[in-house]
Formats: sequence, C-alpha cells, structure tokens
Amino acid sequence: MKKSMALLAILCTIFFYSESLHASLSKNPSDVIPKGETLVYEVRWNPPFWMFFLPTISAGEMMLKFHNSIDYKGEKAFRITAEAVSSGFLPKLTGFTVKNYYESLVNTERFCSTRFTEIAREEKTTRPGRRKRYRNKILTIDYKKRVGNYLTYDATQNPPKELKNKNFEEFPVCVQDFLSAVYQTRLKEIKVGDTYLINISNNGIIKKVKIRAMKKETVIALAGTYSTIKIKSSSVRGLFKGGGSLVVWITDDNRKMPVKYEAKAWLGKVFGTIMKIEDASGKKLTLEPLIF
Repeated sequence: MKKSMALLAILCTIFFYSESLHASLSKNPSDVIPKGETLVYEVRWNPPFWMFFLPTISAGEMMLKFHNSIDYKGEKAFRITAEAVSSGFLPKLTGFTVKNYYESLVNTERFCSTRFTEIAREEKTTRPGRRKRYRNKILTIDYKKRVGNYLTYDATQNPPKELKNKNFEEFPVCVQDFLSAVYQTRLKEIKVGDTYLINISNNGIIKKVKIRAMKKETVIALAGTYSTIKIKSSSVRGLFKGGGSLVVWITDDNRKMPVKYEAKAWLGKVFGTIMKIEDASGKKLTLEPLIF
C-alpha cells in the first residue's frame, strides 16, 4: 500500500520533453498559457489484479499553476508550481498521507529548466509503525557554465541532514524537469503518428525516453468533454518507481492542455481527469473545441 501512495508523488511526471526543443517550439507561451492558469486533477487508484477484492479508490488531488515571470539570477524566468495531496478513501485505508509541493523555474528565452524544487511530505499516521518521510530536493542548472547540481535533504531532522550532493557536467543544451515539461509540450505541434526521443531529469539523472502520439480520442473528464490526442511513453524503469508505462491525453487544439493521465506500474494504476480550469482571478475557463 505504501508504494501505491508514493505514486502520488510522481503525478507531475507524466509528461515529456522533445530533444529537438529549439526547432520544435512554434508558439509563444503567452499566446497559449494564460498567466495564473490553474489546473486541478482528480487522483484515483486501481489495485493490481491480485488485489481483486479492492475497488477503484479515490486517492487525492493534484493542482498545477502557471505564475507570472520573475527575476532569477539576472534572467527572466517563468514560475510553475504543483501540489499533490492525498485525500479520499485510500489514505484512510492505508494510513498513509501525502502532501508534496513542486516548483519549476524556466528561463523565458528558451523555456529551459534552471531550477526544480520538490518538497515531499509523506507520513504513516496509524499504528503500528508511525513514521515520517520528509525530503527536500533541489536541482539547479547553469547553462552558461554548463554545470548542474542536485541536492537532497532529510527534513525530518533538525537541521535537515544532507543525503546527496551531486555535481554533473554532461547534459543536453536544454533540459526539462518533470513540471516544466508539461508546459513545454503545450508549445509544440504534435500530430498523430509522430515519435519523439525525450530527455527527462529526475534525482540528478537525465534519461532518454521514447514517446509516440498514438491516436485521437474523445475524453469525458470531470471538467467537460474534449477532443484529444493520446500519447504513450515507452517503459521508464530507472526514472519512476516500479517502471511501467505513462499515458497522457492532450486537447487537440492550440492549447494542448492535458485533460487525462494514466500511470501503470507493478502495483496497480494511478489515473484521473481534469476537474477544474481557472484563470488568475479564479474565473472558470473553458476549452475549445468541445465535443457534445
């Protein structure tokens, strides 16, 4: 059960990064992504076949937000945040709660990730074996000096204990973290049948993954019904816990908004659809084209 709850922490990773970034970006972010746009998704869990006695279970919510640009080390950067919070029946059943926060800073000129922060708070709140797993992770990249650094701390201790401090020099000219990749994808032209090699960074590791735009599908989500393109990755063992395949459905329009996701691993499946879309003022937004 613990590993099923840990899947909540990777919900922001169900997206991808094209290696040919500079040639493939064809849209201005301000024309596609409204500042302050907030996307809220449900999180549900299907147990593996050998847990046939358990039904599909509600597990929590995930929220993504695109903020105004800020100054970071003398350059303009987009700020993107995400939160994954457990709720519903699964935390009650397992005794595990998750409240994770993510922040990505992306330079506005090339839309490359310059800093990624993860604050993970996972707890077992029931007896026996009450315990906490608090981790602070920071990935920074300096493209001018061609160097990067990955830090991990155990935040259950005071002061936080350093667990890993890794410097690296060999990386692509433009790297995406998991969160920035969601939005970088929306700036690309994607057609059914296209295949991409992608570079994804996680825990100081950069790995190539192959993804394919499979087919068009109609998705019925909590926020509406949409015409979408279904995109599937190859196995990502070594990056995600348990490996498995990742699938995302993005709207077949200019905004390429992710409205459905599915992550399969050895311990079942985490999936969900978009629940709410809002602008900076909290006004509900709609997507076009809708299917009625």
